[in-house]
Amino acid sequence: MLNKIYKKNNEIFRVLKINDYNLLVIDCVKRSYPNWVPKDFLIGFENITEEEFLKEVDVVLPDLNDLTPEQLKEMHLRYGTISGALIDVGNKYDRQLHLYVSSVDYKISGQTLRKRFCDYLVFQNITVLAPASKKNKELTDDEKNFRWVLNKYFYKSKKLSLKQTYKYLLREKYMDSAGKIVKDCPSFYQFKYFYYKNRSESNYIISRLGRGEYERNYRPLLGEGVRQFCPSIGYGMVDSTTCDIYLVDDTGNLLGRPIMTACVDAYSSMCLGYSIGFEGGIKSLQKLMNNVVLDKVELCRNFGIEIDEDDWNCDKLPHKLITDKGKEYVGDTFSQLTDLGVEILNLKPFRPELKSVVERFFGLVQDLFKKELINCGVVLKDFGDRGAIDYRKNACLTLSEFEKVLLLCINHYNCGRIIELPKDKVDIKPHAKDLWNSCLGTHKDTLIETNKEILRLTLLPRVVGKFNRNGLIVNRLRYKANGFTNDYLKGGEVVVTYDPNNVSKVWLYRNNKYIEFELIDSFFENLDLGSAEEIIKRNNNEFEIEEIESEIRLNKDIENIINKF
Repeated sequence: MLNKIYKKNNEIFRVLKINDYNLLVIDCVKRSYPNWVPKDFLIGFENITEEEFLKEVDVVLPDLNDLTPEQLKEMHLRYGTISGALIDVGNKYDRQLHLYVSSVDYKISGQTLRKRFCDYLVFQNITVLAPASKKNKELTDDEKNFRWVLNKYFYKSKKLSLKQTYKYLLREKYMDSAGKIVKDCPSFYQFKYFYYKNRSESNYIISRLGRGEYERNYRPLLGEGVRQFCPSIGYGMVDSTTCDIYLVDDTGNLLGRPIMTACVDAYSSMCLGYSIGFEGGIKSLQKLMNNVVLDKVELCRNFGIEIDEDDWNCDKLPHKLITDKGKEYVGDTFSQLTDLGVEILNLKPFRPELKSVVERFFGLVQDLFKKELINCGVVLKDFGDRGAIDYRKNACLTLSEFEKVLLLCINHYNCGRIIELPKDKVDIKPHAKDLWNSCLGTHKDTLIETNKEILRLTLLPRVVGKFNRNGLIVNRLRYKANGFTNDYLKGGEVVVTYDPNNVSKVWLYRNNKYIEFELIDSFFENLDLGSAEEIIKRNNNEFEIEEIESEIRLNKDIENIINKF
């Protein structure tokens, strides 16, 4: 009976939950909030299939594979606005509280959130939240005037009201030479409708209140309770730390202390992925995101560690990433993850309590290996104190050996550590992996599946390229691809993704798709960008000097010929 659809005459209900005496049902015709009813409520109703139900309500749900990247992105973002209320679907007070908080946080009307919430429960398919395909629509003359007056008068620090802005609109655009308002001028309600339909919250706040006010009082911030802010799986907290251990290379030479970057699910405290190395910043984040979508069984097997799939069943991106405001997190490259539908929430820097889950992960994992590697280069609290041991002299582990130790610690963190369970999950084992796995079936839409190659391209840097008759010019190198004759002739600037470690290929980023271009000048094949630029610069300088010398000789020869006459 659970999740089944029942029909009687013109009434259709879906069963969402069952307890000893009642059923939680939702009216699939009116699409109103679900209600608890007695178990005998559905006596006389006929069970129908999902296909029959869709025919009854005359709805065709789009296929997930047919949606554009823009539609997929918006679909996941819309789901994020109601995901909290779906956790407490049977509790009227709690679900309304979640929807009210979402309404305030996302600046969305309660009516819109109610429709999304009920539609999702009725159809039990995330594609119902996908926006319809948009067709480019030309602005009318009135709409062009609306946009002009809003930019000139409304989005300014003077903070004019809409009514005052409308008066400027009439004065500037709809008055005749006699000072009379023309009869066919748009009404204030038309102007108001256009404004709210096209309103940008960030533009409104920044233009009228200033960017400083926006950063201080309007950007998203984490609350006190992590599970209140992150009510389901799919909220990944990201941070980095310097490990308390010194490592050496294969020949025994000291390398230093590695940087560990991790993504931890805030709800279940499950480690979704990690990266370890001596490079921080955006490179460690790229490695982290690639690690998040890896098959963890295969990853551990590469280090000689055997685990079950349920021990670390994480190979998808969380639909929200929570970070501090470090420069690597607010840079263009990391923010490109939003192209996949991921929402990035930036917290205040130097506030570790706001992302306590990932901070605690670092502490617990390091405590696990520090006591076992006490004489292997581990750094203790007295590091740097007068008379303290020089822990660098004890270093003996390579990066690969330490990563194997780290994987064992993470496996214990996920599978062996006892955690505090939510009140509605007391029937499972108190481990992060069990809480995570119990939520996968009911909250799978809070995770975003992506192609590994698309993720790699998304995290590569982008630059402006130019089309001309010689090809696509990127970083002073020429590239080509079939089917772009019109672009070569027309010219123009485009956005291009490139790999700094290999200039053999670039990818034109157009309409949320990556189109591969190959290098024309084969001399630069497989070089990194730095080496290629150095060669170009050196050759240009040498040839420029030769050109000047040749021109000087030419001038002298011509002068000698002229002087004979």
